[in-house]
Amino acid sequence: MLFENRELSKIALKVIQAFQDQQFVKIKVINETNNHQIIGIITKIDQVTRRIKLSHDRGIDWLPFDDILNVEPVN
Repeated sequence: MLFENRELSKIALKVIQAFQDQQFVKIKVINETNNHQIIGIITKIDQVTRRIKLSHDRGIDWLPFDDILNVEPVN
């Protein structure tokens, strides 16, 4: 549990930094069928519903924070 909390804190810091810098990120997300990656810009963080709004070339996705496995900056 402690490891999981540390990982979630690291992901949260990366999300906040990317949002503040308006930086393109690659987000690895888990869903019912598989894991996938989306590249885009975080345009909103909703703390109440624990979701982030990601704008990308195919539109917009609202991603539940608990489904995010990793966040990496895109160079």
